Amino acid sequence: MDQLKYSIETMIKDELQKEDLLVLLEDTATQLLEKLQKFNDVEINIIPFMNSWTAAQVADHLTKSNNSIAKAMLLNGTKINRNPRGRVEELKAVFLNFNTKMKSPDFILPSQDIYERDFVIKNLERSMENVLEVSRETDLSEMINHRAFGDITKFEILYFVHYHTQRHIHQLDKIFEAVKVR
Repeated sequence: MDQLKYSIETMIKDELQKEDLLVLLEDTATQLLEKLQKFNDVEINIIPFMNSWTAAQVADHLTKSNNSIAKAMLLNGTKINRNPRGRVEELKAVFLNFNTKMKSPDFILPSQDIYERDFVIKNLERSMENVLEVSRETDLSEMINHRAFGDITKFEILYFVHYHTQRHIHQLDKIFEAVKVR
């Protein structure tokens, strides 16, 4: 009986944390899209400094990443015997360290040099909506094996989306500053 009570309490706690996380992701998506809307048709495709992506390329990268994450959320996962949020601090430390330059996996690299502003923003918005939609219907405590992360829970993957997006919001701020002075 105690085990059943513990399981029910854990399920309720996980659902509440899931809802909080989904609200956080919605807020992060809104913040990202607002940043991109500041760029005009020309600015969104300007290379701000050497070895940098344009704002449109950042958006394309995030779209590809989100689409990959949405597919991963649909995978059948396995039950785990650890905290499903155990890697969250690790992900936060890695992706919010703005002093390190990171290399993107090839499968989510931007694929063009020039993008149509409204199209790239709309695709990004759809990819964020897709992540949120599939996440609402999945058990976030399940673990999957992801090609970029290895064994990771779906909770942790969604925190990755948040921190990864925050990292690129920071990058977009820098890009915007650079293209505005030209």
